[in-house]
Amino acid sequence: MRSGDFPLPKEFDRAFSQSSMLVLEADIEQLADENIAQYLVTRMILPDGKTLVSILDSDTYEMLKEKCEEYGIPIDSVSQLKPSMIMTILTMLEIQKSGFVQQGVDIYYFNKAKKVKKPRGFLETIEAQIDMLVTMGDGYENDYVKYSLYDMDSMENEFTDIVSEWRKGGASSTERAILEMKSQWPVLYKTILADRNAAWLPHINEYLAAGSPVLVIVGLAHLHGPDGLLKQLADSGCTVEQFR
Repeated sequence: MRSGDFPLPKEFDRAFSQSSMLVLEADIEQLADENIAQYLVTRMILPDGKTLVSILDSDTYEMLKEKCEEYGIPIDSVSQLKPSMIMTILTMLEIQKSGFVQQGVDIYYFNKAKKVKKPRGFLETIEAQIDMLVTMGDGYENDYVKYSLYDMDSMENEFTDIVSEWRKGGASSTERAILEMKSQWPVLYKTILADRNAAWLPHINEYLAAGSPVLVIVGLAHLHGPDGLLKQLADSGCTVEQFR
């Protein structure tokens, strides 16, 4: 988030105070664990001695090299990293350049839940989240890098529009971005959104069946779209209402 995005809309704090439990995608606190850090390091390296030169075509490689140099990153210093990790690093730098340097909603409420000793639950393991991150683009690295670089060019304006709508409970910009991903990059859409939403839904239903109010915080793109959690919950018979 940006510093100007706080305080968050009142609905968030009210939902948090009324909930018996906070549920996030994964236990972000585990990122400080040495074993998890080592797991990430081993998974982010290209296998079998491969390098970016050996897996990217010359045009894509030059595009990536140019973007890395724009941020002061020598391409040789990241030549053994998977393209997904390099694009994650570049995307985070681009986001920070746009002023998004504050903790996100998940970390904000995770810390708040720890402080008041509110129980916490998770929809997937941190290892599963790392695996998703480092395997994005595997088998279609050139298309993935080109898509990510294209996405970065319009990121600042898209983020501004999405956050502005999100604060009011709107989702039209988010819906457009999701449908564009599904149409143009169906494998990425399936990996990042559809498959994970399907895996999370049984866990969310278990929390619903328990009968106590639970606050579930996930990435915005997981809520909306044709395979979004809100639609799947409604299709399964739940009554979905916007919280005001």
